[in-house]
Amino acid sequence: MLPVERIIGEEGLEATERGARLAMRLPWYRSLPFSVVEVASVKLDGTDVDLTDAVVEFDDHSFPLAEIGEQTNAFWFVRDSAFLLLPQVALQKDESHEVSLLLKISPPYIPGMTRVNPMTATLTVA
Repeated sequence: MLPVERIIGEEGLEATERGARLAMRLPWYRSLPFSVVEVASVKLDGTDVDLTDAVVEFDDHSFPLAEIGEQTNAFWFVRDSAFLLLPQVALQKDESHEVSLLLKISPPYIPGMTRVNPMTATLTVA
């Protein structure tokens, strides 16, 4: 799998006090503002995860996923993972789950283009 096709980060899936935390990678060859990224869906063991309360975390910053389109000055660097915090998902350490993530990106310098990136992986909760 090429780096621009891998969208689930190496840090994988983590159980935290605030909910499940999923590592995501930017599926592009250069950094982009978060405003051009859409987290289209997350599935856990085949079931859609409600993203209503999801939060994006990166570099000691966080914002509600619902506000990702407003993040024109927050850049996702290609070498860094961003994390999707899922407050409504409670996981136990060392469990294994099939996780599916679907990201869409629309680079601002290629009008009309949307790249759709799906990935499914079996992850052990850290």
